[in-house]
Amino acid sequence: MITTQQAVASLRPGVEWSMNGDDVEGIIWHTPDVEPLTTAQVEAEVLRLEQAAVDAEAVKVAARESAVAKLSALGLNVSEVEAIVGSV
Repeated sequence: MITTQQAVASLRPGVEWSMNGDDVEGIIWHTPDVEPLTTAQVEAEVLRLEQAAVDAEAVKVAARESAVAKLSALGLNVSEVEAIVGSV
């Protein structure tokens, strides 16, 4: 689960800030001239980061499945494939 703090850090990289509670309105910007964020911006970033994590996991699973299929196509049996990649 992506936190509000992670979303803020993603939206304002390199900016110094602190937060009172878990509310966007409680952000104190320590770097001058930073445009404040809205709750909607932060909520959208939370969703974007969560989807990016889901997508990254799907890519990882697909790559693993592809590797297992290629190893099997080379003639390795299940035990040999598991010795390389773990449980299939």
